[in-house]
Amino acid sequence: MGSSRKRASPPVKPRIVWRGFSGKRRGTRLCDSFDTDDHALTRSDCKMAQLFGYKAMPDSYIYHSNWFRLIRPPTLTGSVMSITAGTLLAAQYVDFNGMLFVILLITSVIVQAAVNMLNDYFDYMKGQEEGKWEVLEESAADFRGPHYAQVPYVSIGLMVLVSALTLWLAQESSFWIIPIGVIGLVIGYCYSAGRRSLSSLGLGEIAAAISLGPLPIMIAVLVQGAPITIETLLYAFPFSLLMASMILTNNIRDIKKDSSTRRTVPIRIGRKNAIRLLLVILTATYISSLFNRF
Repeated sequence: MGSSRKRASPPVKPRIVWRGFSGKRRGTRLCDSFDTDDHALTRSDCKMAQLFGYKAMPDSYIYHSNWFRLIRPPTLTGSVMSITAGTLLAAQYVDFNGMLFVILLITSVIVQAAVNMLNDYFDYMKGQEEGKWEVLEESAADFRGPHYAQVPYVSIGLMVLVSALTLWLAQESSFWIIPIGVIGLVIGYCYSAGRRSLSSLGLGEIAAAISLGPLPIMIAVLVQGAPITIETLLYAFPFSLLMASMILTNNIRDIKKDSSTRRTVPIRIGRKNAIRLLLVILTATYISSLFNRF
């Protein structure tokens, strides 16, 4: 039935010891192909790896699917909804510019795709997402899945493209979209990068509420040439709640998986309380949406 992928047992690998909030070991992840006796590396040994990844990570570590799956297409609707909503709001005051809308939509989707890839990259670095990355034998080298070592470079390449598109949009509309966009990028990077990432501290819901709520809506309004007003922020509020509910739902589902490396909201308050909180957020989303209609 054609060539099939063959799994090979991973070699003994040095690991970073990640220590959590109580001082206990929360999770481990390979760092590099160094020869060590205790297979433990200090924080300084992998300092640069936090930003660009492990230089000596072998290419045999490959994502179980393809690049399209790695960017998590279903989650891209978060950017699409916010940009579309902001554009519709602006269209009530200024003439709609279809070209600027399309370019901004493409830019926002590329940003979220890059952030999603880095999220998987850093999660695996910390000992999560074990089932998504495989070690393949040389006989299966024809499998063209994303290599772990390629992810940060592809993400950086996408950010270069985003920077060019953003500069063009700023020239055509408002340069205020640049600092707003930078804030969103910083939040997206800090969501999963580092030992004290926002997601590990239980701030993932807040990060999503900001980066996928008011920020893209304000950018969409500015790109169309409309002013930012109190109405813009009120209009963005239900979208912020909706994005927070998306992250909270995922964290409730992943309580068991996250318990070794993160202290998410559901882990801190328990599954039942997290479900109650989710119901409150969803209810507030619909109520605020109705309020915006009047």
